[in-house]
Amino acid sequence: MQVLFFLLDVLNGIVRKLNNFYYKNKITINGRVFLNRGSGILGIRKKDQIILNNNVKLSGWLIIEKNGKIRVGEHTSINERTIIRAIKNIEIGSYTLISSDVYIQDNNSHSIYAKDRRRDILNDKDYGGIGQDEGGRMPICESVNIGNDVWIGRRAMIMKGVVIGDRAIVGAGAVVTHNVPPDVIVAGNPAKIVKYINSNE
Repeated sequence: MQVLFFLLDVLNGIVRKLNNFYYKNKITINGRVFLNRGSGILGIRKKDQIILNNNVKLSGWLIIEKNGKIRVGEHTSINERTIIRAIKNIEIGSYTLISSDVYIQDNNSHSIYAKDRRRDILNDKDYGGIGQDEGGRMPICESVNIGNDVWIGRRAMIMKGVVIGDRAIVGAGAVVTHNVPPDVIVAGNPAKIVKYINSNE
């Protein structure tokens, strides 16, 4: 079993080097970052659309649509199968832990109008479309801002327009649709405050 773990570590080290080589001129990297096995970055058109600061660990996916931007502070971990998707802007602070299977987005994905959603489907390249927007309404977008020292639990969802204060904790499976103040724990769907944290302890 130890040999298997050793081989997985070696494989992860090789993947990190390949990812760093592949993305070094496509995104902005400020310092050392760890682009682990299972991570990926999609949709970038300009280098400043994704900014990763020193000691970021990425094992999930960062997805840019249109002119979106994602900025991640130093010493922040984004774990396996997490998806962070920006049409406008998502900012994540430093020393923040984002667990596995988390979904963060700054938009509604599609218009509320069926005509616009149908247009999106018919423009899809898989259905013979041209693969780009042709008029119609944009989905509603509002920036997301996640503070420093935040912990987001497994399978949580952070929706558009949300600000999460420093040192807050988002419980596993929570659906966050409103702002979260600093030094609290939120849980549930929709997420509500279940505990206040004494930050001086």
